[in-house]
Amino acid sequence: MAPGVALSADLRNCIIYMHITSLLDAKMISQLIGIPLRTVYRILSVWKATGEVKPEAQGKQGRPRTLDFADTQFLMSSVTLESDRYLDELRDMLEERCGVRVSEATIWRTLNRVGFRLKEVCNRDSSSTERD
Repeated sequence: MAPGVALSADLRNCIIYMHITSLLDAKMISQLIGIPLRTVYRILSVWKATGEVKPEAQGKQGRPRTLDFADTQFLMSSVTLESDRYLDELRDMLEERCGVRVSEATIWRTLNRVGFRLKEVCNRDSSSTERD
């Protein structure tokens, strides 16, 4: 199996079934199915501890977001109203009005996450200007 691919519940149940009925050890199960030995040990230990074959749900990983919903809404409305603002201007506005001090990279990632992409500069004169 490819590394990092989640095992189905059926395969997990199969591992438990092989362990119980055939009295196979983890090493033999690993070789028969073709999955890492550590994975078999983990499945068996979760099953013995909880009686379930699915792994325990993992909580949110990573650092909590610096900008909350209101801060994100403020950024979105600011960019929507005036799309020619630079990141440093948005940072200063956010600090002044919301009391939140963040980096320009945080503002960029937040805007990118909510759907804003690169700033598009329109040159209205270019369509009416003819090239020689």
